[in-house]
Amino acid sequence: MRTRDQTHRAPVLAAYSPDTGAREPVEFGVAASRVTGAPLVIVVVVDSGAQSVRPLTDKESVPTSIADAVKHLEGELADRGVAAEVRTFEDSTAARGLARAIDECGPELVVLGTTSRGAKGALLLGTTAERVIHLSPCPVAVVPHGYQRPEGGVKVVGAAYTPKPEAEDALVAAITLARSGGVELRVLTVLDPKFAQEEAHGLMAEHRREVGTDAKLASRVRYDLETQTKARVTELAGDLPATVDVITDEPVRALVAASAHVDLLVMGSRALGTRRAVILGSVSRKVIDESSCPVIVIPRDTTAKRDELLADVEEHAPQAG
Repeated sequence: MRTRDQTHRAPVLAAYSPDTGAREPVEFGVAASRVTGAPLVIVVVVDSGAQSVRPLTDKESVPTSIADAVKHLEGELADRGVAAEVRTFEDSTAARGLARAIDECGPELVVLGTTSRGAKGALLLGTTAERVIHLSPCPVAVVPHGYQRPEGGVKVVGAAYTPKPEAEDALVAAITLARSGGVELRVLTVLDPKFAQEEAHGLMAEHRREVGTDAKLASRVRYDLETQTKARVTELAGDLPATVDVITDEPVRALVAASAHVDLLVMGSRALGTRRAVILGSVSRKVIDESSCPVIVIPRDTTAKRDELLADVEEHAPQAG
């Protein structure tokens, strides 16, 4: 087992808003801290509306309503035996405050919440959360409004997979989480009917075969995609039991439906910006908005923080025997 300087561990950082009182990010942060063994830091941002940029160490400088909410949260966590540091930041916006907290704390995982459900029942990621996601250099977990940890804990980890580098990062992360937790891995590959015909013609041309009916083409593409995915999962996961599901549907609809049957969904982000941050595409953003379970987004090629998180998961996995 690895030995590390426990005084310099990167924390799990969970955002908490006293204005809404939403506890979902805190609860998932507690669970993530227990799995990884990383310290838990809960960040509260005081939106000053001005250009103040400072951590608030003097409790008296915090508005009474926020100070009372923080005190209540600290007492409740202490009663549950949860070790957590609650840090309060003041900044001109919540997004700026959270971004500063990420820069100062250097977390291995950031946990954010969504807003309440909209008129159509969908979750809303919110401007603050979306800005923080785009700035984060480490994996980000987005927890749906109303989330409650499953009574039996996480039993199924889902991985959204396509043959692309960003999806490969997500698959590696999901494999590690599933193996360390001793839980089921479900790999979800979506074949969009709108592009199946195009992919099928390319496939047939490559193999010098004649193009048949649309039904045969779709069946062949689905079979080849499933075969390729299973081979890659076996290569990366070894003997870890895994289920590969190829779903023919519109990607957002397929992954949102699948989120009701997994306890945690892992996705990759798009190409990198100059900060190597998480970049959400239209699919990942919509899936986060509508997912029934927490979604972890893995920044592409930001391997240091990703590997640190996964190494902590492996270190604190239950030992056989």
